[in-house]
Amino acid sequence: MHWFERWWRQPDHFDWITGYLRAREMLGVARWNLAFSTAALALVPAVLTLSSRGPGGGMAEVMTWVSVFGGLLTAAMWAGRWPTCRQSVGYIVAANLFIALACYVQEDPMIGLMGCTVFATTGGYIALFHTPGYMLYNFGVALYVGVVQATRLAVEAEDTPLAVGLLLLVLVLNIAVPFAVQAVVHALGADLLRAARDPLTGLLNRRAVYQQIEHLLTAHRDQHVHLAVAVVDLDEFKQLNDSHGHAVGDQALVAVARALRTEAGGTAVVGRLGGEEFVLADLLEAGHVDDWAQRMCAAVADVPFRVTASVGIAAACLPLLFEDEGQALIHALIGAADHAMYAAKRAGGNQFRHDDRTVCR
Repeated sequence: MHWFERWWRQPDHFDWITGYLRAREMLGVARWNLAFSTAALALVPAVLTLSSRGPGGGMAEVMTWVSVFGGLLTAAMWAGRWPTCRQSVGYIVAANLFIALACYVQEDPMIGLMGCTVFATTGGYIALFHTPGYMLYNFGVALYVGVVQATRLAVEAEDTPLAVGLLLLVLVLNIAVPFAVQAVVHALGADLLRAARDPLTGLLNRRAVYQQIEHLLTAHRDQHVHLAVAVVDLDEFKQLNDSHGHAVGDQALVAVARALRTEAGGTAVVGRLGGEEFVLADLLEAGHVDDWAQRMCAAVADVPFRVTASVGIAAACLPLLFEDEGQALIHALIGAADHAMYAAKRAGGNQFRHDDRTVCR
């Protein structure tokens, strides 16, 4: 059961998939695709009300229109803006409820049973963006509604083999589609992980740093905190290489990377920009930014090599006014922190400088 435990404990994918799509300018296409698909599926029960085999009158028809308008509202959410992770979970629950309603109230059990195939679309969405717990919830609802309608079909049509066959089709689709999507996500994640790491230090490379900082902004874009960025450059590193050789220099870089990663903590983005230059980013309270930079200086000075660091920091107040301004802000902060780092180096090194052009609103 070790495989099941690993599968069950998978983290939520929403933030990094969102960042992946945004970095490739695919977020708008994905958003409109989801809006269109949700609206189209929401209109299916409305069309069925015109059929002689559609839902009967009374409460069944009321529930049908509730599912139609509910589905159109969730489609409008996608058309308006890309949701947060919490809003996305709300979309899952709402879509699941409206699909269940539309299937459950069908007068013809065969239509209700075949409608359960639509749960595979929400299952695929969950597999792409969220955790196995939500996948299991979605499958449980599909299974319940499917069994109810299959039982009705077997009794009313007196055709148990047909009911069992259609139920199996529903279950296979609701298992195969989500797991196929999740397999793609795993493969994509593994490739991105390998491509995103500096081979020497194991830290994020330049491109991955920008992506991860943007993920940080996406996940906390509504919080009133500071996004702090530090650029760390080792002092007199060339002398260390010349005196002791490149092998020792590489060992020093690995030790510095480990020290920065440990000191920064689990929430920080830590990467290597190239050579002896590193970058860190984290969400901090305003009064903690300078202390954070000082700790980075001390962490480098404590490694078992004769190296110190010049650190430049810059910060910006959140939340962002506009969803698409994250990349520009990240570029500006890294540039400002780099400028401050050179000021610290000109002042003698082994110290930090804070860029005064902090962006606040």
